[in-house]
Order: sequence, then C-alpha cells, then structure tokens
Amino acid sequence: MLEDQGVHALEGRFDWAQRFWDLGFEMDCGHSFEQRYGLPLGDTRALVRELDRIDDVQALGNAIFSQCRYITHWSLSSEDENVDWLITALEHLEELAAGVSE
Repeated sequence: MLEDQGVHALEGRFDWAQRFWDLGFEMDCGHSFEQRYGLPLGDTRALVRELDRIDDVQALGNAIFSQCRYITHWSLSSEDENVDWLITALEHLEELAAGVSE
C-alpha cells in the first residue's frame, strides 16, 4: 500500500495509531531507537547501512510509529524519502517479528 499510495496510505483509511498502541508500541519521537542504535529517525541511508544490527522489535516499532506520526502531522520534507524509510523499516520489523513468533 505504501509503495502505491505513498504517505497518503496513512491518512484516514484506518486508525493506524491505535493499531500501534494495541501492539504495545509507543510514540516516543524515535528516542528509544536513536538511543539504542545512534541512528537518526528517518535517515534511510543510515537505516539500510545498519540494518543487520537492528534487532530490537520494540525500539524499531516505536521508531516506525513515531515516523508515521511525524509524516502525518509535522513533515515538510519529501514524501519519497519518508516512504522509503518506512518501507525499509516495516520490512525489517516483519522479519524480526517472524523470528520472535517461531
């Protein structure tokens, strides 16, 4: 959906924020992610470069939640950059979550 609709996929279709809360994630402005990995929220190049060492489902989920909120409420930057970061982060979260459920 993000690939096709960009950030507009987050607007009005469902209560994505409630879904994040229901899964136990927190909107912490990316602080837990930045503290754990030393990576700035939304930096796609840094995320891709360091993806192999990102293994904390909670910190990554919190970062994704925070980035979604940033995009839908405060962002003035390029949609493509935001979408690329979200797609990369969500795909990695899916991989990590699959490992947790096994």
